[in-house]
Amino acid sequence: MTEGPANRLVFGQALRSLWGLDPEARLINHGSFGATPLEILAEQVHWRSLMERNTARFFVNSLPGLLREAAGELGHFVGVAPDRLAFLDNATAGTNAVLRGLALRPGDEILTTSHVYNAVRSTLRFLSDTQGVVAREVALPLPVTEDAQIVETVRAGLTSRTRLVVVDHVASASAMTFPVKQIVALAHAQGVPVLVDGAHAPGLFSLDIDAIGADWYVGNCHKWLCAPKGAAFIAIRDGLDHPVHPLAISHAYGEGFVPEFDFIGTRDPSAWLSIPAAIRLHQRLGGPELRQRNRELARHVAERMMTETGMRLVCPFEASHAMVALRWPIPVPGSRARARAMHDALYDRHGFEAAVTTVANELCLRISVAAYNEASDFDGLGDALADVLDVTI
Repeated sequence: MTEGPANRLVFGQALRSLWGLDPEARLINHGSFGATPLEILAEQVHWRSLMERNTARFFVNSLPGLLREAAGELGHFVGVAPDRLAFLDNATAGTNAVLRGLALRPGDEILTTSHVYNAVRSTLRFLSDTQGVVAREVALPLPVTEDAQIVETVRAGLTSRTRLVVVDHVASASAMTFPVKQIVALAHAQGVPVLVDGAHAPGLFSLDIDAIGADWYVGNCHKWLCAPKGAAFIAIRDGLDHPVHPLAISHAYGEGFVPEFDFIGTRDPSAWLSIPAAIRLHQRLGGPELRQRNRELARHVAERMMTETGMRLVCPFEASHAMVALRWPIPVPGSRARARAMHDALYDRHGFEAAVTTVANELCLRISVAAYNEASDFDGLGDALADVLDVTI
């Protein structure tokens, strides 16, 4: 997609003043919740102030057009027509809208992988409990070595009862980029629609949703695009035969995709209206140059950690971007509780705000690199990991 010209900014500590970050914390976990720059927070205040000047006129007369203008800029950035894009509070709301809106029967299967985001796994479990839907996770043993391994695993999991494939574009826990275009083509060849969970994709790498061809694509803008929290979207394929409705059915029910999602009663739209400003800042910070810089630094840090600690990659560097996940030299059994305990110990004992995840029941460290990070942010991380591993075993 077309982006602004890269400049020659010095990344790392020199950019920290753009954010209101805690100067005492070692912040190496941008991928979990992002961080919104001060100028984007000011943009959000602007929209909130405008909303409160004349609330009724803002919602009735101004907001519909403003939302479509913002959708136009975001659609251009992510590669989808604005009339097939609508705003959400987060990607999980989008996956729920799709999953809970399907006309499924007991015994129908939804196929995903063992790298699926836990919130999506919980939604699938809810459908299993309430509708008798069969949620099938195909296992991707570690390490994952190549795209062909993933595609073949999904192919083997498809059955005559598969009604939907749910696949991550970038898996949260493993930081692995999935070959979503190949998976979509595979599923469509067998008449199975696909939902892509692209929570991490916008701003992490160049995105062209229409080229992927998924029936539904959901993404967050608060992570790598650094928009305010509550800035997310759902996009649908051109000519989609499967309707999708927001979780909250409201006044515009039956009027079509955009009206139904745009008007769901009274909500604070300031995060969505701030997305264009976040896109412009992303471009000023270099766009492709920034993303490549972050990817190279993430790889450098991961290689350093592997040398210092013997940790191993979850997937090849080629399948990672500004996030890389590492496994311990000897597999450490993982659980959400254990990952949380190690996360807290890393911060409480050593000041590192880092992501500890579980992949295929193994404990993993996920490294994130944002514009404000530099190599020195990771100094001492290996020793800190050894310390907290002893504490949490």
